[in-house]
Amino acid sequence: MGDFGALHRAGLEDILRVDGIELVATTAADVMGRLVEVLPDVVVLDLDQRETAALVALIVHRFPKVKVLACSSEQPMMRVYPPLHYGEFYSTELDPALLTSAVQA
Repeated sequence: MGDFGALHRAGLEDILRVDGIELVATTAADVMGRLVEVLPDVVVLDLDQRETAALVALIVHRFPKVKVLACSSEQPMMRVYPPLHYGEFYSTELDPALLTSAVQA
C-alpha cells in the first residue's frame, strides 16, 4: 500500500484487514523497492497523487502479473489495472465490498 493521508490509509487498512488481507505499507518513493522485496499480488496507490500515473505505468510494465488498484481519496472511485493488461484499466465505485473483491480476485 502506497502513500495515503492518515485518515484515508486507516480506513483502507480497516476495510482490507477485516477480510484477512495482509498489508505492507510503504512510501511513494519506495514502492518499487518494496515491490521487488515483497512481490505482492496487488499494489494499492492513491489515485490523486501526481506521481501515481507514472508509477502505475512502471509497475504494469516491469511487473505485469501484479494488479494495481488506484483509490481516490477525493472521490468515491477506484481504477483497477488487472494483471497482464499493461495499463488498461476500468473504473468503479470505491466501496468496501468492491475494494476487497478487487484485491482478492
